[in-house]
Amino acid sequence: MEKEPKEKIAIEKERSEFKKLILENPNYFGTIPDYKIKPVKPMKANTKYEELRCIGFYPENDILEAIVEIKLPYGYSGNLCTDGSFEYVRFFVDWNGDGDFIDPDDDVGIVSLNVHDIPDTEKVCLDKNKPLSYALTLKINSKKHICVNPYLVKVRAILSWNTPPPPGNPNYSPVWGNVLDGWIQIKPAKFFLKDIITVVDLQKLKIDQEMLELDLDISKTKELTLTELKDIYKDKDVPELRFNSKELINIAESVKLDPTLMAKYKLEPKFSKMMEYIDLILSEKPNTKYEELRCVGLNYDLDQFVATLTVKLPYGYNGNLCTKGSDEYVAFWGYIWDQVEQVCYWKYFGTTSVKVYDIANIPPEGLQYAVYLPVDLSSYKDLCSKHKVMKIRAILSWNTPPPDNNPNYNPVWGNKVDALIQIKPGKPIEDGAQIPFISVVGAMAVESISGNQHTVLSSALGEGYANGPSVYGGFFALESSFGGVVTICGHISNPPNDPEDIDKLRYKVQYRKSGESSWHDITNTFRIWISTWNGVSWSIEHKDQVATEGYYKYEEDLAPPTQRFVEGNILAQWHTPVPEGDGLYEIRVLLYKLGALPTPGVPSDHISSNVVKIMIDNTRPQAEITLDAGPCEFTTSGVTITGKFKATDKHFWQYSISLLPYGPSTNDNFKHYPIPALEYIYGQVPSYPALPSSGVTNGTFILHTKGMKPCGYVLYLHVWDRTIVNNYMQGNQNSASVGFCLMKKE
Repeated sequence: MEKEPKEKIAIEKERSEFKKLILENPNYFGTIPDYKIKPVKPMKANTKYEELRCIGFYPENDILEAIVEIKLPYGYSGNLCTDGSFEYVRFFVDWNGDGDFIDPDDDVGIVSLNVHDIPDTEKVCLDKNKPLSYALTLKINSKKHICVNPYLVKVRAILSWNTPPPPGNPNYSPVWGNVLDGWIQIKPAKFFLKDIITVVDLQKLKIDQEMLELDLDISKTKELTLTELKDIYKDKDVPELRFNSKELINIAESVKLDPTLMAKYKLEPKFSKMMEYIDLILSEKPNTKYEELRCVGLNYDLDQFVATLTVKLPYGYNGNLCTKGSDEYVAFWGYIWDQVEQVCYWKYFGTTSVKVYDIANIPPEGLQYAVYLPVDLSSYKDLCSKHKVMKIRAILSWNTPPPDNNPNYNPVWGNKVDALIQIKPGKPIEDGAQIPFISVVGAMAVESISGNQHTVLSSALGEGYANGPSVYGGFFALESSFGGVVTICGHISNPPNDPEDIDKLRYKVQYRKSGESSWHDITNTFRIWISTWNGVSWSIEHKDQVATEGYYKYEEDLAPPTQRFVEGNILAQWHTPVPEGDGLYEIRVLLYKLGALPTPGVPSDHISSNVVKIMIDNTRPQAEITLDAGPCEFTTSGVTITGKFKATDKHFWQYSISLLPYGPSTNDNFKHYPIPALEYIYGQVPSYPALPSSGVTNGTFILHTKGMKPCGYVLYLHVWDRTIVNNYMQGNQNSASVGFCLMKKE
């Protein structure tokens, strides 16, 4: 039950009218020093309402994580039944180690979180109401080094409430929010057979050249023996309790079961030192000298528990990057109300892990790692009028998984952290009910696509357009349509636990053009990657999803002890364009369920997901560029060349004009232009929304040729629209060109 405030909460104007104030004066808070308008109330990095607490990295899948705490029950622009507001996090990676984060590829993208006013409630299974911990996830494309050369890079994350940190500006000072730096370790490059052997080599060996297509990993890592570890650590102040912890913990567990063994071991002189370690294990005092769990949260859009941890020392992790190293295990628990027993209890959700290694050049601040665990929270969701908050616990244990039956376990190496999470609203699902649900389409959360249920980012253009940061992708959609291969992601609640292949759920994914009655099956084959946890270790394998009679098999199994996760939650990949052409489409997932209750518009024996609307646009823009003097004009260096250009598209984004071959002008008057010696009459930022949303964009250009070498040149006009193509906002593209020749003066 929500508590009614005793008096009306007073929220400062700087918060409640934030957008209005910065629209009137972008430098209202003094965070844009280059802006020539005097600030009204200087303020930056205010963390009263929200704070970026931790960042981490999961090297195996190139995933950056940020944990943000929401501290107060108000100040977020409305409750869960409103649009609320957004927390934005932009990540920067200093790839070359120059310390500035300003190189072109250092800005790796932006992610966001939809936040709301969550009132304090009666503390059922809770010991407090705030803060609420959320995780924001970004998948990046990291550069790889070989294992003998550890690649450590610095990461910067900027949290900003209700206004996105601008791209390419790592020194941006948010008004509400903060900045956090940390070091991460990039996974080493793997070597495959095709990297070291050629077709000619295979012919000499009389081996089929198709072997090169098998991607055989030849960079297998070695697990060091106890003898090798003793030798490595003899001068490193790493005790046997560390590098031989597995065996010692097993002995300690035996002693717990049979206490008489303790006396027996202590009578043996050769076991005297070992028994000191056993005493330490049995004392159950967690040690965080080598690693420490720092933050825990929930990825709101992906239903994933996330934890971040710090690895502190250069040694003590069972080998360097060229070995198997060791594992940091994290087990997750939720404190749940049992309606039948009328008590709170800890429910085990599963265990995950991340590989760690000895890295001699570890920075003093340590290295930041992250783990994540997909979870099925469908049984705990409720309508937006009934917010759901859950207490969760994460237990970190180095090299030995925490037991799945002890939420109070004190690890030998590691620690535990509790946090509060807020579960994303949704249609309540009965215990055990199997319901399909689409959560992400084309790398955009359904709530960020206009015209859909619970849309929070509407569009002035109509239904089916995406706005805001993507899920995982790092790009920012601007009234964007979709095209190319559109990935459809989601879940089916309560799948069977550890089913045989014949018992796996069967589902189909369908589309239809808006206004049509007939649905069409999506039946193309696509590849998924499945991570499997067997209770002790992880493995990952790929599978080609092949439609049989229009149905795919559902591969996820989120219930312990054996868990299977489909990376990215992919349900289908829809290849567009389709014969029906561009336009507004609807997508749905149908789960085959014999005896399902009849539903209008749904085939018998089927359960339908939510229906998602998206706008498809695979039409490339039109581009034209001409010289006023005509094409292939011969002229002399030093003259001014003029011309016209035109770009046409329904969803216009941006254009650029480039000159080849490149060559800087010797005239300093032109150095401030986007391209040396090239002047755009319509300004220096030719992109939407400064340019029209659709239709025709045309203009003129002036090229000053003074100082340019005699040569043949080509002017290129490149045009992009705002379509999310292949799940990334690269846009449909087209180009046009015109040439001219500069001659030497007579």
